[in-house]
Amino acid sequence: MRARLCSCLGNWGLLGLRRPGQFGRDFWFFPVAIRQNSVTGYIWVGGRRQRVRYGFSQIRNFLCTG
Repeated sequence: MRARLCSCLGNWGLLGLRRPGQFGRDFWFFPVAIRQNSVTGYIWVGGRRQRVRYGFSQIRNFLCTG
């Protein structure tokens, strides 16, 4: 998962969580930073970007579109 997200830094992708979160279970995600156990990026909510962070254990899958 980490390698997949690293190769997609700066590109939009579809992020799937193991359990539904505040923004649902599947949504568009723009990763900007990879840490040892988490990824930080942006999602688009109500016409505005919002910064979020997810632990790798929370992520079910990620599909890069870039």
